[in-house]
Amino acid sequence: MLLKNLLIFISLQNAIAKSIKLNSIYDDLMNSVPDYSRFFTVNELFNHSHAIAMNHTGLVRYQIIGYSRNGEAISMLTISNGSKSLLLYACPHPNEPIGSLLIDFLLNELFNYSELLTKYTWHLIPCIDPDGTRLNEGWFNGPFTIRNYARYFCRPRTEEQVEWTFPITYKNYSWTTPSNETQALMYAIRLTQPDLVYGLHNSGFGGMYYYISQPLTDVFPQLEQLPSVLGLFLAKGEAEAPWVTEYAPAIFSPLSLPRLYDYYEKYTHSDPKTMMSGGGTSFDYLNELGLNKTIFLMAELPYFQSASITNDTIIPNVTRRDVLLQGLDKDNQSNIILMHLLEQIKPAMTIDSSFYRASRSLLEIYNATAASRREAVLNNNSTLVPATIASRVDALYISVFYKMLIASMLDRAITCQLQQPYSDRQLLESVQMELEAHLNQWIDDIEQNLSYSIIRIRNLVQAQLATMLIVLQNI
Repeated sequence: MLLKNLLIFISLQNAIAKSIKLNSIYDDLMNSVPDYSRFFTVNELFNHSHAIAMNHTGLVRYQIIGYSRNGEAISMLTISNGSKSLLLYACPHPNEPIGSLLIDFLLNELFNYSELLTKYTWHLIPCIDPDGTRLNEGWFNGPFTIRNYARYFCRPRTEEQVEWTFPITYKNYSWTTPSNETQALMYAIRLTQPDLVYGLHNSGFGGMYYYISQPLTDVFPQLEQLPSVLGLFLAKGEAEAPWVTEYAPAIFSPLSLPRLYDYYEKYTHSDPKTMMSGGGTSFDYLNELGLNKTIFLMAELPYFQSASITNDTIIPNVTRRDVLLQGLDKDNQSNIILMHLLEQIKPAMTIDSSFYRASRSLLEIYNATAASRREAVLNNNSTLVPATIASRVDALYISVFYKMLIASMLDRAITCQLQQPYSDRQLLESVQMELEAHLNQWIDDIEQNLSYSIIRIRNLVQAQLATMLIVLQNI
């Protein structure tokens, strides 16, 4: 018995020592994150990752996993040969470059920590959508304001996005045409058979929140506390999508096409297919492959934050339904304006730019689904709970921010068309002038009603890093 107790004691001591050592590594990594002044260009990301691979040929495997729509090679670096497989991919939407800095940082630092190389195999994709990311580089150097961000913003239409074109068949809906970039990520997932998939997404405005495929309740308190440690706010307003499950404050089940389908099937009389565009998510694809034990993780971080988004003070005599319907009213008003402008310029738009495809598609989807989205709010009794300040801010102002970005892409599309020699300049310039007046009005609406600040890039990278390190405790 004495020997058995001694062995247990030694085992516990070793575990504690190992835990202390890992905590020390994590602290070192967090402290080592540089004070970035800007985001890196696609060329910088690819050149640096290739140089790292050439300098560590014994530890790094560099491979091309696919090609973008424009024919650019998409690379993945595999570091070490640990027992647990981790897959991280950056720029899953091209306006989301925070993760590219995290991967660039890991490529510099991982070689200093043998424990991390022994335990894990790191599969790192520096930029999964190089074409779209290049179209965002105009704001990567700053100034970091919502006006400048909108001016150079680009995000492909749903049917061309990495994260929403995985092949899937669910009930009466089917999607079989993944984008080139999605096919590259599909190959990476099949190749690596990951224990953790970390989609390095980020949001634009509001607060920090998470998506995770398993209710890892042991780490939820740490995830909830993390934003405040780094000077960020935890988003306590409306979920990004009404069909996700909230495990804990600002911690949700992943976005998923089947759950979207089921939500509209349950709460509306519309055919759910009419609410759909594109395909499944990377989380859906993991399920398609039977990788149900794989942890899927996302940490959504904004560039601009407001303390109001974490304010869960109840508004007297106001329900969530009330503020959601007010938000839909504002959304409908802006959509009427933008659809009118879109219809005016359609005959003159001969250039099929990414900006035009995206803005036109998103506006038409908003227009077609407006009635069903309202019906779903009215039929869902969970919306009858009291509204909070955070939920009102989400419904009335954060939603305006994201709609403004679509309008800005339409503005960029008109600018592209005006560069053509035979454009209808009088029509296009007139519409653009009106569009930019509305854009300024919507930006003013946000700035006058919502106090916000710019988040230091270092803190954003640290937040993505810390989220991964916290969840790795369960890998």
